[in-house]
Amino acid sequence: MVVYEKAPSEGVRVRRFLVTGAVLLASTGSLYAQGEAAAVHRDARGPSTMCGLHGADSHDFLRQVKASTALHRTQDSARFELFVSDDGLTLWVFTRPTEDAYPAVTCRRLNRDGQGHWIAKRSLRCEAGRIACDSLVVEFQRLDEQFQRSLADGK
Repeated sequence: MVVYEKAPSEGVRVRRFLVTGAVLLASTGSLYAQGEAAAVHRDARGPSTMCGLHGADSHDFLRQVKASTALHRTQDSARFELFVSDDGLTLWVFTRPTEDAYPAVTCRRLNRDGQGHWIAKRSLRCEAGRIACDSLVVEFQRLDEQFQRSLADGK
């Protein structure tokens, strides 16, 4: 497991990208995505802990999230199953079988730092091939950057 954290001046802190033997979204720019993601994570194996849950694999996390009374399904997309915590601060995202990066799970939790700024911490576990998982990591990094900018802009 590798920890990735942006400096506070860059807006968002994103930690713990756990990727197990990986590959993702075959999209244009995949070579760029591979190069960018390679600096973020490395392969890891075995159980992992994400947002307070401990799971053997992506399917185990999905089973636990579905069984949790503190999490509920929210608006799904064609690509992902989405679950949010009752307080709205934790978001779980699972890839669907039609995705190149299947199976994969990511959890983003929002917390406030000592100065009251929102900090987004994301964990990601991808059990697909390397290229697909690298692309998924980059995709979520970009979404987190957009999300952090919207928080900073007060949107």
